[in-house]
Amino acid sequence: MKLLYTKRSPYARKPRVIAIEKGITLELIDEDLQKKSQRLLEANPLGKVPTLVLDNGTTVYDSPVICQYLDGLNDKALMIPRDAAGRLEVLKWEAFADDLMTTAINLYMEKMRHPQDFHKDFVTTLENNIRVSYAYIEKNLGKLKDFNLASVAVASAIGYVLFRLPHMKVEGALAQWFQDINQRPSMAQTIPIV
Repeated sequence: MKLLYTKRSPYARKPRVIAIEKGITLELIDEDLQKKSQRLLEANPLGKVPTLVLDNGTTVYDSPVICQYLDGLNDKALMIPRDAAGRLEVLKWEAFADDLMTTAINLYMEKMRHPQDFHKDFVTTLENNIRVSYAYIEKNLGKLKDFNLASVAVASAIGYVLFRLPHMKVEGALAQWFQDINQRPSMAQTIPIV
Protein backbone atom coordinates (compact mmCIF):
# COMPACT_ATOMS: atom_id res chain seq x y z
CA MET A 1 0.00 0.00 0.00
CA LYS A 2 1.08 3.55 -0.71
CA LEU A 3 0.31 6.57 1.44
CA LEU A 4 0.38 9.86 -0.43
CA TYR A 5 1.14 12.44 2.24
CA THR A 6 3.27 15.36 3.36
CA LYS A 7 5.61 15.27 6.34
CA ARG A 8 3.84 18.36 7.70
CA SER A 9 0.28 17.08 7.54
CA PRO A 10 -1.29 16.40 10.94
CA TYR A 11 -4.01 14.45 9.15
CA ALA A 12 -1.42 12.16 7.52
CA ARG A 13 0.37 11.68 10.84
CA LYS A 14 -2.56 9.71 12.25
CA PRO A 15 -2.50 6.83 9.71
CA ARG A 16 1.30 6.79 9.79
CA VAL A 17 1.22 6.23 13.56
CA ILE A 18 -1.49 3.57 13.25
CA ALA A 19 0.47 1.71 10.58
CA ILE A 20 3.61 1.69 12.74
CA GLU A 21 1.68 0.52 15.80
CA LYS A 22 -0.02 -2.26 13.86
CA GLY A 23 3.10 -3.40 11.98
CA ILE A 24 1.63 -2.42 8.60
CA THR A 25 4.12 -1.46 5.92
CA LEU A 26 3.22 1.66 3.96
CA GLU A 27 5.22 3.02 1.07
CA LEU A 28 5.31 6.73 1.91
CA ILE A 29 5.16 9.08 -1.07
CA ASP A 30 5.80 12.69 -0.10
CA GLU A 31 3.67 14.97 -2.27
CA ASP A 32 4.20 18.63 -3.15
CA LEU A 33 0.80 20.25 -2.64
CA GLN A 34 1.85 23.37 -4.54
CA LYS A 35 2.55 21.25 -7.64
CA LYS A 36 0.16 18.34 -7.27
CA SER A 37 1.32 15.22 -9.07
CA GLN A 38 -0.81 13.42 -11.60
CA ARG A 39 -0.56 10.39 -9.31
CA LEU A 40 -2.19 12.33 -6.45
CA LEU A 41 -4.88 13.86 -8.66
CA GLU A 42 -5.76 10.46 -10.11
CA ALA A 43 -5.94 8.93 -6.62
CA ASN A 44 -7.94 11.79 -5.10
CA PRO A 45 -9.69 14.29 -7.40
CA LEU A 46 -9.32 17.03 -4.75
CA GLY A 47 -5.57 16.42 -4.61
CA LYS A 48 -5.65 16.17 -0.82
CA VAL A 49 -3.45 14.20 1.54
CA PRO A 50 -3.47 11.74 3.01
CA THR A 51 -4.70 9.39 0.34
CA LEU A 52 -4.10 5.66 0.66
CA VAL A 53 -3.67 3.60 -2.50
CA LEU A 54 -4.30 -0.08 -1.94
CA ASP A 55 -2.34 -2.75 -3.78
CA ASN A 56 -5.34 -3.36 -6.07
CA GLY A 57 -5.48 0.36 -6.98
CA THR A 58 -8.46 1.24 -4.79
CA THR A 59 -8.04 4.64 -3.17
CA VAL A 60 -9.07 5.53 0.37
CA TYR A 61 -9.46 9.04 1.74
CA ASP A 62 -9.60 11.04 4.02
CA SER A 63 -7.74 10.42 7.27
CA PRO A 64 -10.65 9.15 9.43
CA VAL A 65 -11.55 6.57 6.79
CA ILE A 66 -7.90 5.59 6.27
CA CYS A 67 -7.42 5.17 10.03
CA GLN A 68 -10.51 2.96 10.32
CA TYR A 69 -9.41 0.90 7.33
CA LEU A 70 -5.89 0.35 8.70
CA ASP A 71 -7.19 -0.49 12.17
CA GLY A 72 -9.42 -3.18 10.68
CA LEU A 73 -6.58 -4.94 8.89
CA ASN A 74 -5.39 -6.81 11.98
CA ASP A 75 -6.03 -7.11 15.69
CA LYS A 76 -2.56 -6.00 16.75
CA ALA A 77 -2.70 -2.79 18.81
CA LEU A 78 -6.38 -1.97 18.36
CA MET A 79 -6.60 1.78 17.88
CA ILE A 80 -10.40 2.02 17.72
CA PRO A 81 -12.44 0.02 20.23
CA ARG A 82 -14.81 -2.52 18.75
CA ASP A 83 -17.62 -1.87 21.27
CA ALA A 84 -20.10 0.86 20.28
CA ALA A 85 -19.59 3.15 23.28
CA GLY A 86 -15.79 2.97 23.18
CA ARG A 87 -15.75 3.44 19.41
CA LEU A 88 -17.99 6.50 19.66
CA GLU A 89 -15.77 8.09 22.31
CA VAL A 90 -12.59 7.59 20.27
CA LEU A 91 -14.14 8.79 17.00
CA LYS A 92 -15.60 11.83 18.77
CA TRP A 93 -12.13 12.77 20.01
CA GLU A 94 -10.71 12.24 16.53
CA ALA A 95 -13.32 14.61 15.07
CA PHE A 96 -12.54 17.18 17.76
CA ALA A 97 -8.82 16.90 17.03
CA ASP A 98 -9.41 17.22 13.28
CA ASP A 99 -11.38 20.42 13.93
CA LEU A 100 -8.48 21.71 16.04
CA MET A 101 -6.13 20.92 13.14
CA THR A 102 -8.39 22.83 10.75
CA THR A 103 -8.49 25.80 13.12
CA ALA A 104 -4.68 25.84 13.28
CA ILE A 105 -4.38 25.58 9.49
CA ASN A 106 -6.84 28.45 8.99
CA LEU A 107 -4.95 30.61 11.49
CA TYR A 108 -1.57 29.81 9.94
CA MET A 109 -2.83 30.46 6.41
CA GLU A 110 -4.42 33.80 7.37
CA LYS A 111 -1.10 34.96 8.80
CA MET A 112 0.84 33.65 5.79
CA ARG A 113 -1.45 35.20 3.19
CA HIS A 114 -1.71 38.55 4.94
CA PRO A 115 1.38 38.97 7.14
CA GLN A 116 0.99 42.73 7.43
CA ASP A 117 -2.77 43.14 7.30
CA PHE A 118 -4.33 39.91 8.55
CA HIS A 119 -7.90 40.02 9.83
CA LYS A 120 -7.26 40.74 13.51
CA ASP A 121 -10.68 39.68 14.82
CA PHE A 122 -10.52 36.42 12.85
CA VAL A 123 -7.04 35.65 14.16
CA THR A 124 -8.04 36.51 17.74
CA THR A 125 -11.08 34.24 17.50
CA LEU A 126 -9.03 31.32 16.15
CA GLU A 127 -6.31 31.78 18.78
CA ASN A 128 -8.99 31.82 21.47
CA ASN A 129 -10.54 28.65 19.99
CA ILE A 130 -7.16 26.93 20.31
CA ARG A 131 -6.76 28.07 23.93
CA VAL A 132 -10.27 26.88 24.79
CA SER A 133 -9.50 23.56 23.10
CA TYR A 134 -6.32 23.18 25.14
CA ALA A 135 -8.30 23.80 28.35
CA TYR A 136 -10.93 21.24 27.30
CA ILE A 137 -8.28 18.63 26.50
CA GLU A 138 -6.45 19.23 29.78
CA LYS A 139 -9.72 18.95 31.73
CA ASN A 140 -10.39 15.60 30.00
CA LEU A 141 -6.90 14.06 29.98
CA GLY A 142 -8.27 11.04 31.82
CA LYS A 143 -10.19 10.14 28.66
CA LEU A 144 -6.92 10.17 26.71
CA LYS A 145 -4.93 7.89 29.01
CA ASP A 146 -5.10 4.93 26.61
CA PHE A 147 -2.94 5.01 23.51
CA ASN A 148 -5.49 4.81 20.71
CA LEU A 149 -6.78 6.90 17.82
CA ALA A 150 -8.19 9.50 20.23
CA SER A 151 -4.83 10.23 21.88
CA VAL A 152 -2.99 9.99 18.55
CA ALA A 153 -5.36 12.49 16.93
CA VAL A 154 -5.19 14.95 19.82
CA ALA A 155 -1.39 14.73 20.02
CA SER A 156 -1.17 15.17 16.23
CA ALA A 157 -3.34 18.29 16.43
CA ILE A 158 -1.30 19.82 19.25
CA GLY A 159 1.91 18.90 17.45
CA TYR A 160 0.74 20.72 14.35
CA VAL A 161 -0.30 23.80 16.34
CA LEU A 162 3.15 23.94 17.95
CA PHE A 163 4.86 23.31 14.60
CA ARG A 164 3.07 26.10 12.74
CA LEU A 165 2.12 28.45 15.59
CA PRO A 166 4.89 28.14 18.20
CA HIS A 167 3.45 31.02 20.22
CA MET A 168 0.42 28.80 21.04
CA LYS A 169 2.26 26.79 23.70
CA VAL A 170 0.76 24.11 25.91
CA GLU A 171 1.37 24.26 29.65
CA GLY A 172 0.89 22.29 32.85
CA ALA A 173 -0.55 18.79 32.78
CA LEU A 174 -1.31 19.07 29.06
CA ALA A 175 2.32 19.89 28.27
CA GLN A 176 3.46 16.88 30.31
CA TRP A 177 0.95 14.58 28.60
CA PHE A 178 2.06 15.86 25.19
CA GLN A 179 5.73 15.36 26.04
CA ASP A 180 5.07 11.85 27.34
CA ILE A 181 3.00 10.68 24.35
CA ASN A 182 5.64 11.96 21.92
CA GLN A 183 8.20 9.65 23.52
CA ARG A 184 6.39 6.70 22.00
CA PRO A 185 8.41 5.54 18.93
CA SER A 186 5.48 5.79 16.49
CA MET A 187 4.85 9.38 17.57
CA ALA A 188 8.52 10.36 17.62
CA GLN A 189 9.02 9.00 14.09
CA THR A 190 6.13 11.06 12.69
CA ILE A 191 6.75 14.52 14.18
CA PRO A 192 5.96 17.09 11.45
CA ILE A 193 8.92 18.57 9.60
CA VAL A 194 9.34 20.96 6.70
